[in-house]
Amino acid sequence: EKTYQHEWDTLTFEDEEEDRKEFIQNPYTRERMHDYKNEVVRYPDALWRNIALCLSALVVCTFIATVIAVVCAIALFKFRLVQKFQPHGLSSVGKAIGGCCQATSILVFNKIYQYVLSVLTDFENWQTETQYEDATIAKDFCFKIVNAYFACFFVAFVQNNMLIYGVDMHCPEWHCMPELAGTLAAVFILQLTIAQFMEVGLPIMKNRVRIFLKERAAKSYEVQSDEVENALVMSPEEKESKLDNYSGVFEEYQEMVIQFGYVTLFAAAFPLTAALSLMNNLVEIRTDAYKLLKGVQRPATKVAADIGTWQVILDIISTCCILTNCALVGFTSHGLFFYFPDMTPVERVWITVICEHCLLIFKAVLDAILNDPPKEALEAYERRCYLRDQVLAE
Repeated sequence: EKTYQHEWDTLTFEDEEEDRKEFIQNPYTRERMHDYKNEVVRYPDALWRNIALCLSALVVCTFIATVIAVVCAIALFKFRLVQKFQPHGLSSVGKAIGGCCQATSILVFNKIYQYVLSVLTDFENWQTETQYEDATIAKDFCFKIVNAYFACFFVAFVQNNMLIYGVDMHCPEWHCMPELAGTLAAVFILQLTIAQFMEVGLPIMKNRVRIFLKERAAKSYEVQSDEVENALVMSPEEKESKLDNYSGVFEEYQEMVIQFGYVTLFAAAFPLTAALSLMNNLVEIRTDAYKLLKGVQRPATKVAADIGTWQVILDIISTCCILTNCALVGFTSHGLFFYFPDMTPVERVWITVICEHCLLIFKAVLDAILNDPPKEALEAYERRCYLRDQVLAE
């Protein structure tokens, strides 16, 4: 990213970015003259912006609380199913049904929240496209990190330690790693399958149905000559004009970030997630290419200084994965007792905390080493700036 910033000269893009059309037309946008330039400066109404942000926070918190309640209810439903099926040797069926219910609830909440998210961000009246996208990403992440991962977090850290709706649902022998692996596998695999269909299969089916109906409607008119009949058949360009507009890269980034969280946050419980993710991405390279070529209209070119808030989110997830995996190995799993069979509870906490701190320090050192732009890209950028200034001076 640092290299491309210098090669494509996007370092100052956000300073030069134009105002959004929706911001200019919004009734809560104010105008004033610039202090020393003869131009109009637009800015949002401060009171309205604060009200909108408070409302957004309230709505997001409400969604998060609802997700937590639903996940707990589904966990209780799965627990009852397992109890009912266990005498017949079908406890795995109950666990599979519970995992499918968790995955379905995640997808349903994602779909509902996606609409609410757009409304909330429009209501906040952001000035530039970058500000709008950053606000969208921030609210999306606050909800999705709970919606996507709380089902696994519940099994790993809550199920053994709390009563849920007055019921003790602790794992067999207080060992939740097998159940966590099953929950993660069911949620992850089902989400990948449905997401691929919704992303590629559904738009292509809709487009083909739309084109078929258009052609059938055209051919239903009475045709007087071959020339008129040929005119009623849609050309390739007309068919492409009927395709949906490209929705942008937000959903692509969102999918990759959520997938990155599944791979890293609970890697100790189900390491096979990384292999499944790799296979999915190898397929998605082709499905995304097919979607861009056949499923949507040609995307418009957009410029950005960097990947924006997604970089911050990836950094947060990479930090959280150290905490969650250390906690999984130290507290959820019984693996430490294999190496330290006489370990006391206090020693168990100390070993986990020391390992976690060592990994956090190692991450901070790597971040400090790799954060600077490459020397070659920086020198090439400075040379282009110097030549540009020389040409302008002449």
